[in-house]
Amino acid sequence: MKSIMKNCLATTGLSLVLLALVATLYHARFLFIVSVYQTLLANMIIHLGLVLLQRFESRYFMVEIAVEIGYVLVVLILSGYFFGWYSSTPLWVLIFLGIAVYAIGCFIGMFRMRTDVEYINHQLDLRKEWNKG
Repeated sequence: MKSIMKNCLATTGLSLVLLALVATLYHARFLFIVSVYQTLLANMIIHLGLVLLQRFESRYFMVEIAVEIGYVLVVLILSGYFFGWYSSTPLWVLIFLGIAVYAIGCFIGMFRMRTDVEYINHQLDLRKEWNKG
């Protein structure tokens, strides 16, 4: 549960930074505070759904990725409708932001996994040396 909350807050922060970048490109001067809470809620729904989707595995990695991205986009599109985001943000920008946050999150996850594997391998090497000596 701790990692889900941490990941949710991380993607919310990433979403807000990318949203601020897009707003800057549109010459906006500020983000409404309600947008922060709406983004947090959307990310919470996304993460809870992704936890449920992880229970169903496909033999094909790309199918899993497509289902996850599709789920993320459905949640974002529905959130955009319910929160009235389309008055200030075009649909294609919302889709781009969703895919960008997903891709960056996957990249960070792969980096974290690589460092974990390196740490485990290092610990195994130390254990081998200790058992020899």
